[in-house]
Amino acid sequence: MTDQESPNYPDLLGAVTGGARLNLDLIQCALALDPPQVAAGRFIELILLLQNASDIDVDVVVAPDLPPRDLQGSRGRFVSKSARLRVGLRPAEVGFLRLPVSTSPTTAPGPGYVMGLTLDIKRLDKHSRRVREATGGGAFVMQELPQAAQQHLEVLRGLRFSAESGGKKHAIQAPFEVLPPAISPLRELKPDWVSLWTMRDYMDEYTLAQKVWREVEAVLPKLRRETLFMPLLKSTQDHFKACGYPLLPPEAIYITKLLTLILETGIQEPTPAEPRPAWPRWFTQMCHRLFQDPALASHAEALLSRLLYTDVVYDAILYAFSSISTVTNESFGTPEEAADYAEQVVTALVEETPLGFEQAYFPLVLGGLIANTRVTMPREQARETVFILSKALDNRRDERREDNAFVFEIAAQLVERALDMTA
Repeated sequence: MTDQESPNYPDLLGAVTGGARLNLDLIQCALALDPPQVAAGRFIELILLLQNASDIDVDVVVAPDLPPRDLQGSRGRFVSKSARLRVGLRPAEVGFLRLPVSTSPTTAPGPGYVMGLTLDIKRLDKHSRRVREATGGGAFVMQELPQAAQQHLEVLRGLRFSAESGGKKHAIQAPFEVLPPAISPLRELKPDWVSLWTMRDYMDEYTLAQKVWREVEAVLPKLRRETLFMPLLKSTQDHFKACGYPLLPPEAIYITKLLTLILETGIQEPTPAEPRPAWPRWFTQMCHRLFQDPALASHAEALLSRLLYTDVVYDAILYAFSSISTVTNESFGTPEEAADYAEQVVTALVEETPLGFEQAYFPLVLGGLIANTRVTMPREQARETVFILSKALDNRRDERREDNAFVFEIAAQLVERALDMTA
């Protein structure tokens, strides 16, 4: 599509460490121990600086790697109450994790101790793009950062950071010294994550959209069923098959009808009266993609059906829940619960973990069924499509269980309603 140079977002990590960094997959990191000389009986904190070098969400699960013995061979002298901690890094995010470790008053004093962390890095999207070079990111103006971030960076700069793995895979470690025992403070430290910078700090979604509005105007007219229906249909079939739940043809068609409706609805453009309208996820993510690669505006089919497919699904789930509630006059949870459910389905589609009847039908297939007559294709007989779905639903009867029976019942009601409307 294009080979243009990727963006190189600000290198906050390098500004703190003087350039030292350990690259692990899409993550850049450095570790400091605070204090580097700790009195036996007191806490020492592992300070892990993390910088996402990609444009996707990344989960980092860290586990402390503590000295198993002290210098005299005694065990259990170093203890962390947190066996594992997960940090969810947003695209290009920079932040630091503080993880306290207690030392026993009987720990043998002396230099030469080493402790660190192991990192399990999990990409939450198959399609990623580097937004910081492996040797560092771009320059930035400290005064343009939020005041709180500036204060944190000044404190972090006073620490001694390490980028050493100690020869271990997916690990980072740093040396420290234990001093003779001292009275431990009464206050107990707890793990803490502090975000220093995200792409939102770089520019908000409205500023970003303004920068790519020429490309946006090239894409929006292409959001038509004639252009997108078939690519979305294939992507839907491929995604659900990868999640272990191959769709029957009418099921895939109705999900695609819903996705097509979401895209054909478009977005509300800013006006002087409403300069910051609410935008769906697919649009804000599209703006990010276009900012990174303007040439994608010439490839609307691939952009929407592949790169942004799960974002369209997220918006479709929220829309479908509202539609089903309106038609059935029933509530299916709060907006927050609907959003959480949508995130779960999208995560499964991205990670290709199992999905089943409930996730396919409720609310995607059923939302598409409600939208049946609003998205019809050339030579399609809307009633015939509904009839074929009713047969597919019959074929799914052996999947009926106590916990999904209500989905079958709602589906039967909506099929009957759709048949009446197309009679």
